[in-house]
Order: sequence, then structure tokens, then C-alpha cells
Amino acid sequence: MINLQKVFNINNRKREKNEFIFELYFAGDTPISLKAANNAKAIFDRHYKNNYALHLFDIYKNPALVERENIIAVPLLVRKSPLPEIRMIGDFSDIQKVKNEFLIR
Repeated sequence: MINLQKVFNINNRKREKNEFIFELYFAGDTPISLKAANNAKAIFDRHYKNNYALHLFDIYKNPALVERENIIAVPLLVRKSPLPEIRMIGDFSDIQKVKNEFLIR
């Protein structure tokens, strides 16, 4: 199986002031999870450069997150900061939809 934490090694990035914070919730290291993470990371790398953090959460490893974060489906991408919080479910291959929902101009 693919370990998304090792592939991306993005949870340990140095944080910058005024950064955008995203959380990706997924269910196991599956091809769908990897595709969602790859798509989200590619979009954010292009539009936010080094001014974002993308935190990955595997709900199989931490099932308490489902209730705490009100997760109804995965992969789930959440923009935590800046407010308002925004949520989107899918593999994020529709780049225009992701940009319209998450990107601040």
C-alpha cells in the first residue's frame, strides 16, 4: 500500500505567516486517496507556492475524526484558514471547481 504521509511529507513543513491551511481526510492509502492528494497538492503548489499547509488525516487510523469533524464522505478537503471554512468531497480532478471553491484572489 501507498503511504500518503511519506509520499508527500507535507505535514512537517515550516509554517509561514498568513498561510492557508487545508486538511485532507481520506480512508486508507488507496489509489483514490493518492489521486485526491496529488490533485489538491498540484493546485495549491501552483496557486499558493509555499504559503500553505496541507495536513493529511486517515480516518481508518483515527476513526474519532469522523464524528469530531462531521465527515460524511471521503476524500474530503477542508480549507480551515482563512475563514470561512470550506469543504469539498471528491478526487479534485475538476481543477476549475476546486479553484472556484478554495482559491482566494
